Parts: sequence; structure tokens; C-alpha cells
Amino acid sequence: MSQKQIELFAYAKINLALAITGHRPDGYHELESVMQSIGLSDRIQITLTEGGIDCSCGEWSGPENLAYQAAQVFLAGLNTTSGIKIEIEKNIPVQAGLGGGSADAATTLYALNQLFQEPYSLEQLKSLAAGLGADVPFCLQGGTQWATGVGDVLKDLPLAPRIHLLIVKPWQGVNTAQAYRSFDQESKFTHLSYEAWQKALASKEAEALAPLLYNDLEPASMKLLPEIARIKGALQEEEGCLGALMSGSGSAVFGMFQSSEQAQRVAGSWQDKQDMLWVTHTVERGHCHG
Repeated sequence: MSQKQIELFAYAKINLALAITGHRPDGYHELESVMQSIGLSDRIQITLTEGGIDCSCGEWSGPENLAYQAAQVFLAGLNTTSGIKIEIEKNIPVQAGLGGGSADAATTLYALNQLFQEPYSLEQLKSLAAGLGADVPFCLQGGTQWATGVGDVLKDLPLAPRIHLLIVKPWQGVNTAQAYRSFDQESKFTHLSYEAWQKALASKEAEALAPLLYNDLEPASMKLLPEIARIKGALQEEEGCLGALMSGSGSAVFGMFQSSEQAQRVAGSWQDKQDMLWVTHTVERGHCHG
């Protein structure tokens, strides 16, 4: 192996739409979703070592980190004595519905495949990703994708236009399992229209996407954390906001804007200083070189 170290950015995701379509025998939920990579990212540096796996990510260091587990499953299929050191600069918030852990795991798989000179095909990497978590296959590929199953079965959609985003997250997060339990108490299953999203994305107009923004988990998570409703309402009232929606199971909410300047202006005048803010935009893949 000629290369011993690689550094990549792992991009977060938002759900432009999310519908829960049914229950599965394994206890999980079937869903339909339009998933989109955004520019908010963690920085990951991976170095080949003499042995063992070391994952450094602040308070999320160690074997519980999904990137550590990604390294484990990657090495399990190889005949090698090499070890791996993973260093993650964490910028994507946790319990936000932005897929930060999944992005780190997917990027770790991709980076290791580069360092080991591609022992796995893309399909094999996707299989490893699916075993780590529902969002990991999407984060491996990134861009704009139609997701079904538990979110792991992907189908191409036209790439989204460059959409300028303000992401707002309250101090508290939302536990995904609790959000689904809240949904199960009183909500009904729904469906999205692949054709409607395909047509809207093909138009390359951000305004065409706004009427299709939808999230079945939003009411459920708002009951658990009313701050989400406050944030969404405040974003919708801002001049220039095309639409706002909670991502995934929350607690982050994104607002779509015509320009970066509009998003920056709203961020600069945001009233509640307890909220965390990021101005970003859509991107066309799940990771890139640092």
C-alpha cells in the first residue's frame, strides 16, 4: 500500500420528504423518503497503523461510534494485520435527524477502500453499509435519492438544484426510537409520489420542491419537543423562505432560501440565542477529499 493516510469530509443529509408506509415483521417501519446531501460536514482523517482500531471523536470516541464499527466490518473481510486510526472532527450535531453518525460510517468505508486499493466493489461496500444502519447506504452514495425499505433501498432521482439552507437546531435532541413510538400512538401510514418528486427535481427550481416538503415524524417529534414547532413557525415567517421542514426524526429544522445572502441575513437576526444555526446548501455527493 503506497498511501497510509486519507482525509475526507463526511456530508450530513436532510429528508426533503419522509412518509411512513407500514410496519415490518422485524419491528422497524417501512418508509419512503427523498434524501439529500448538504454541505454541513464532519472532517475525518484515517491512518493505517500496526494493529487494532482506534476511533477518536471527543465524547463519542470508542467502539460505540459507528465509524469504529464500519472499520470493524471492513477489516473482517480482509486478510490483513493492519490497524486503523480514525480521527473525527465533529461538526454535524447528534440527535438532529442529519445523519452525522451514518455519514461518518459511510465515509470511513469509502476511505478504507481507497487506502486498501479497492478490495471491495461498490455493491459490496453498499452491503457492508446496510448492515451498519439505515442511512449509511445513502451517505455512501449521497446526492439526491429516493429511499424505501427502512431507508436503505435507493433509487436515483434527478439531482436537486443548489438550494440555500438555514439549519436550526434547538439545544435538545430527539431520540429516534421515541419519535417512532410517538408516531405509532396516533398517526396513520402515508405515501409519497416518486413521479411528483422526479418532475419537481427535474425542473431545477427550488420553488417547485417547496410544496412537496413533508415529514410524517414531524408532529410526533413536535409533541416530544415543542421547540421544533417554534423553530419551523419562525422560519416560515421569514421573508424569502420557500419552505421549512424538520429533517428525519429531528430535532433540526431546515429552511429553504433563494440565496445564501437571505439565509445569512436570517441567521444573523435569529432571535433565540439558545438555538444552533448553520447556513449551508445542497451538494451532489456524500463525501469529498479534504
